[in-house]
Amino acid sequence: MVRKLTILFFVFFIGCEINSEQLIKSERVNFEHVKFNAVSKSLNFNNSQSGIEVNYTKNLITDWFNNNIKTDGLEGSLNVVVNSIDIKKTREDEYYRFEINLSIEFTEINQILNKSKTYKVNSLDYGDIKGNFSINDIENLNKNITLKSLQNINKKIMQM
Repeated sequence: MVRKLTILFFVFFIGCEINSEQLIKSERVNFEHVKFNAVSKSLNFNNSQSGIEVNYTKNLITDWFNNNIKTDGLEGSLNVVVNSIDIKKTREDEYYRFEINLSIEFTEINQILNKSKTYKVNSLDYGDIKGNFSINDIENLNKNITLKSLQNINKKIMQM
């Protein structure tokens, strides 16, 4: 009888472990360095939205700016302005959608030549989950879509 109960509990715990498996895995993204012809750089946020995802996005953009936006000029400055971080979340029965719209403006200013170049880059990305999912799946989806959006901004600015 004890053997049968032990086997029953073992099967039950294995079944619970299989059902608790995450659907969405956290991704890692490596950004390529973007170089601008400037000496100094600054980052500003013009965003009125607030929340956990917006703060996460701001931190991610700040890290990306500090580590991947490089200056290699002898004069001038680079101003990066995050004009908007718009996040929309939809949650219904067994459905979740996360959408992020980023708008970033890059302005190279050369005071000596009295010239400036402005690049406006937008990214709209979304992801959704259908079926049974956990809170960790939602958080991983939000982070992955935010990373994907910033990666798209990085690719677009490299092509300019």
